[in-house]
Amino acid sequence: MAQKELEPEVQEALSYIESGQNFILEGGAGSGKTYSLISLINELSLKYPEKSIVCITYTNNAVAEIKSRINNENFLVSTIHEFIWNIIKKYQNEIKVTLVNLINDENYKIFTKPREIEEESIAIDIFKDIYVEYDEYYSMTPNNEKKIKISHNHVLIIAEKMFEKYKKLSDIFKDIANFIFIDEYQDTDPGVIKILLEHIKNSDKKNIVGFFGDSMQAIYDDGIGDLEKYHLRKIIKKQNRRNPKIVIEVANKFRDDGLKQIPSTDYDAPNMENGDIIKGSVKFIYGESLDDIKLLKSKEIFSEWDFSEIGKTKELRLTHNYNADMIGFKELYNLYNNDLIIKLINKIRIEIAGKNILTSEKTLEELTVEINCKKLLEEIKVSNDYTIYQEIRSLLWEEIKNKYKINKESLLGYKLNGLNKRYEASSNRDKILQRLDTLNELLELYEGKQYNEFLKQTHYIIKNKNEKIKLEKAVNFLLENDNNTIGEILETAEKEGLLKEDDLFNNFIQKKGTYLWKKIKEIPFIQYRNSIKYLKEFFPIATQHSVKGSEYDNVLIILASNWNKYDFKTLFGKGSTNEAVKRRTKKLFYVSITRAKRNLVIYMPLDENNERDKNAILEKAKEYFGVNNVFALEELK
Repeated sequence: MAQKELEPEVQEALSYIESGQNFILEGGAGSGKTYSLISLINELSLKYPEKSIVCITYTNNAVAEIKSRINNENFLVSTIHEFIWNIIKKYQNEIKVTLVNLINDENYKIFTKPREIEEESIAIDIFKDIYVEYDEYYSMTPNNEKKIKISHNHVLIIAEKMFEKYKKLSDIFKDIANFIFIDEYQDTDPGVIKILLEHIKNSDKKNIVGFFGDSMQAIYDDGIGDLEKYHLRKIIKKQNRRNPKIVIEVANKFRDDGLKQIPSTDYDAPNMENGDIIKGSVKFIYGESLDDIKLLKSKEIFSEWDFSEIGKTKELRLTHNYNADMIGFKELYNLYNNDLIIKLINKIRIEIAGKNILTSEKTLEELTVEINCKKLLEEIKVSNDYTIYQEIRSLLWEEIKNKYKINKESLLGYKLNGLNKRYEASSNRDKILQRLDTLNELLELYEGKQYNEFLKQTHYIIKNKNEKIKLEKAVNFLLENDNNTIGEILETAEKEGLLKEDDLFNNFIQKKGTYLWKKIKEIPFIQYRNSIKYLKEFFPIATQHSVKGSEYDNVLIILASNWNKYDFKTLFGKGSTNEAVKRRTKKLFYVSITRAKRNLVIYMPLDENNERDKNAILEKAKEYFGVNNVFALEELK
């Protein structure tokens, strides 16, 4: 079979590499940027088999995908944190010098000094004979192995300062990476960009840096966004291989960087049928309320959509908050995100840290008054949490502060690891949820009739028929009653021998997780299971942020927001005047609409009492989507 001709964009990238120039390959959604990246790496592997190639990406899933498509012993694909840490970790003294400087610098609040140090600043001497480790959490108090820990949030800041100061790191970097390519560059930490385009210039050695991405898809505030100030050679990839013709046309109206996509000319592109671009469909529908979604989905335009086909059809909303309510884990979600007692305690914690408020022998109630939490306290008084507040208000702050903590990132910290194809808890996942995860994995094995693996993991031994019947009854109890609480489920699982006693779990609920356990154990277990199914994408509902990089035949987008970072009215010339909000909203909308491979429906509730804004939004919608593609919900059959 004849080798497929290289894309013009890849050939252009090769020409810049040959002339020793760094470059950006910029392409819109569905342009095949990763395909170009892989083609380039494979071509370089043939031309320069002795040279090292490094590809940096941001998730284990992406690492796994790229690894599977490259065959080169001198090729390394990694997440940025792992790659950078592997370069700097040997230089412990330099790390500690940098760490001390950052701790002493008031501009870097996340670098806190060891708790036992009373002085305002620290000296390098306190870390003598201490090893700095990259781990899931930050701790400046040496453990029994004489180790202190920096976390994900700290390692890149330390690395950037080290590369700026120590030339030898740049030499090492260039030895490791003759060619280094950054996938999804727009999401890259600014500190990493400084390392790649500024600090490594300290080395006289040669290497090439290439960036692949789309500044229009920079939907996270902590990314670089674009690289215009570095004046790199730019390669524009205009073709779109994913979206139908009408979605391409609509998406182009929201780009403001001059890049206008065109349909692919590749006969085999996913958005081609029999040599022609798929036309597709776009509909903008407006109604009065979010409560009308069920009515909307009953209309004829959705007659051929199957929302049970989660890989083909997706409903996109802005926040997990909406989705949790629809899917059935609202109470669990609110505990981690909206709990009033935790809000009160966190507010006090922030005020204490910022104003150096003395807390010795003060109660929760005394601090609530001193810090003036009147408004929040009023909310608590009219809520179900007031009983809890009354129970704890007389407790000393020193007792409260350690036992009343909830990490809001914990509930959603359960993701697919592309390297081993398993769903795993992130470092944010608390011990209660981890215990539930362990049990749920067992239940999934049982439900899937993987009985041998189930028995292996539980160490459950069945000697006779009665023991088999007993096991069946125990598992059925765990699975069949939706009213069973998390506390009841875990108690039963332990009693029946499905879960072994766990000292880490017990220690957590007695110390850091006391309040969390008090609340979560009363929540129905089914809510936890629904949250897992949601995170595993077993429901056709997702957030607009979470589907970046994905694609579906049919996409329904709900334009409703209770988050002040976004305002969908700005897409139509109304709403917030904040430029950051406008920019953020436009980029998220662009990402959302370009997930559709065939059909796109956008639903927006409009305020019937604001006729002027409503009419202005509808006029703009007709301009974007076409006069014949804008409908009132009540007009639909």
